[in-house]
Amino acid sequence: MPALVSAATLQAEPARRDPFEPTGAEGGRIIFRTICATCHGGDARGGGPLAADLDVPPPDLTRLAARNGGDFPAEWVAARIDGREYVETHGPSEMPVWGEGLAWAVQDRELRETRISRAIAMLVAYLAERQR
Repeated sequence: MPALVSAATLQAEPARRDPFEPTGAEGGRIIFRTICATCHGGDARGGGPLAADLDVPPPDLTRLAARNGGDFPAEWVAARIDGREYVETHGPSEMPVWGEGLAWAVQDRELRETRISRAIAMLVAYLAERQR
């Protein structure tokens, strides 16, 4: 016989966190662990569970500043996450185009772009804090 769930039990369950709250690096951490860690790993070093299945291994995202002369390339990172503007000279990428995926269910175009920009900014803030 299936167990019954009481109203008190349902009320005690923590609500799912909206990935847009909190904001900043903490919001970026939540989004990263939700959509990026499968390839880039929970530590952002490229060893996620799907990494071995990719033709090009995901990079170590904690070394972006080190590979850029010590400066974190925030604009470049934001453009790579967004992915909607293909840069032909960089060749094809296995990185998904997250620009649309970060707010796919939002119908209003202006609100969708706001959500996309906000999510990308949070991810960039999180990755900037992860540099070593």
